[in-house]
Amino acid sequence: MNKIIIGLVGFTAIYLVGCSSTYHVPKSSKVIINKEQLPIYNPKNFSKKRKTDSIPNEDELIIKAIWLEEQHNYKESNKLYAKLYEETHKEEYLLKELTTAHYAGIVSKNLPQLKKYIKQHPDNLQAKRLLLSFNLQLKKFNQAKTIAEKLVKQSNQAIDYELSANPYIFTGDYPKAVSLLEKAYQSTANEDILLKIVAIEVNYLHQIDKAIARLEKHQRDKGCSEKICLQLISIYLQQNRIDKVIPVYKSLAISTKKEIYIEKLIESYLYNKDIKGAIDFLENDYHNDALLYSLYMENKEYNKAHTLAQKLLKTTNDPKWYAESAISLYEALSNKSNKKELNQVIKEFEKALKLGVRNPVYLNYYGYTLIDKDIDIKKGINIIKEALVQEPENTYFLDSLAWGEYKLGECAKAYKTMKKVVEIEGLKEKDIIEHWNAIKNQCKADK
Repeated sequence: MNKIIIGLVGFTAIYLVGCSSTYHVPKSSKVIINKEQLPIYNPKNFSKKRKTDSIPNEDELIIKAIWLEEQHNYKESNKLYAKLYEETHKEEYLLKELTTAHYAGIVSKNLPQLKKYIKQHPDNLQAKRLLLSFNLQLKKFNQAKTIAEKLVKQSNQAIDYELSANPYIFTGDYPKAVSLLEKAYQSTANEDILLKIVAIEVNYLHQIDKAIARLEKHQRDKGCSEKICLQLISIYLQQNRIDKVIPVYKSLAISTKKEIYIEKLIESYLYNKDIKGAIDFLENDYHNDALLYSLYMENKEYNKAHTLAQKLLKTTNDPKWYAESAISLYEALSNKSNKKELNQVIKEFEKALKLGVRNPVYLNYYGYTLIDKDIDIKKGINIIKEALVQEPENTYFLDSLAWGEYKLGECAKAYKTMKKVVEIEGLKEKDIIEHWNAIKNQCKADK
């Protein structure tokens, strides 16, 4: 039976991803109802006091016990309530002693008195809840079920349906547990209760479609909170239903403005090969210019990318955008041999370098441009070598270097460098094939 309990907790941890409010069975009591919730639902009216004794320092002990309870020091508070009950026999102290004992995860010695109290006061819901909880703590599940049956006949409060579902969860009677939790959810639309139902249906009853339908109905009727959306996403991902994930991530991204959901949404678009959808989202629903720039480049919308790079240069003052501006401008050129337009590309790169930009990717791009377009081959090689200092085994950089060496007529060097590239990368990419064939054919005599 411990496997069932552990399984439920484990499933909840997996499926209720990312949520700080994720439900867990309390470690101390093993009861699904959170201990902080119990007093909220407790009836405030105690039964009429019987004739009891008083003690001289009673008020002092009460104040201290209440203070400790408010500090969540239930163990020490329980000791004081136990003393107050033992010396006065007042019923309210009995209930407070039992409540703090439950919160502290200890078994009260006053359980026999609680049972007697319930017989004398059968309408007191607080007492029945406490006894049910203690029976769960003691793993007396059949006794807990008996109390649960009486509790739900007497009360239609959501807290009692939820609490009464526990012994059925612990004994593996999941349909019964779900039926009680459904009643609790129907009267409250409480998300945590819904998530418990879903956890049971997915993990134990294997009714995944039914669980999804519940979550989607809640989403339509009540909206998609963060934890409901994350639960839906988790199940959709298990089924590889990326088309269903995208609108949920979109809802989360718009409602929370959290970068993590925006990134996940873009990832989902790209996984689904829908770059246009990702671009539309960033153009219309959420503005992240840096991310939008990368998508423009990915989608070969170079003119838009260049315009955005110019904007980002002004808004961020980050000199890397000179380099990005140069790259997007070069890619946008219809005639990449146009000297006038190439000069503008070079000016942008030079501004980036002058302001300290030394990213090896930018260096390689600039150096290769100088080499490939026969603008300044020696300078291009020096820039490529600077990139190789940072990443000496980068085959893209080595390919650029080989091409520069080839253009300078240094065949032996070019052949040796390019051979290394081919050995690592093979002959799959167009540029590598072109460079290798040119170098190999031209430099046979210099091998």
